[in-house]
Amino acid sequence: MLGLRGGRKQKMIDLDYSLFAELIGYLILLVILNGMLYKPIRKLLAERASRMASIQSDVDKYERNAEQLLKDFDTKLAEARSTGQGAMEKLKQEAREEEHQMTDASNKEADARKQELMAELTSEIDGARKDLTAKVEAFAMDISQKLLGRAI
Repeated sequence: MLGLRGGRKQKMIDLDYSLFAELIGYLILLVILNGMLYKPIRKLLAERASRMASIQSDVDKYERNAEQLLKDFDTKLAEARSTGQGAMEKLKQEAREEEHQMTDASNKEADARKQELMAELTSEIDGARKDLTAKVEAFAMDISQKLLGRAI
């Protein structure tokens, strides 16, 4: 901005050697700061971004791996449950068959014992009948003698 002072124009910036010296100093400072500060910081930021991308890639890979392992685990667990259920059903069926066989054997044994006891009982009844049949005449004689009061 140019102002008027006493009829004369006055400049706000004088173009002399000090302006160029300051400009050169600023450019030198800019080059030094760029080389010593900005480039290393940008390099660190780029390395950090690269490491973060690598870490994110590893995290994604591990997440996919974990998901796959979880799916495999679930599949194997379902398969094991199915196999276990099949084995359990097979064992139950075998137990039912064994129970049926034991029941049949027990029933056969009970029937055989029943037949044996019936045969013994029939034999005893037949023996008692024969014995009583043989003694009927003697009993009849004894009863008649007692009723009549004399010997027959």
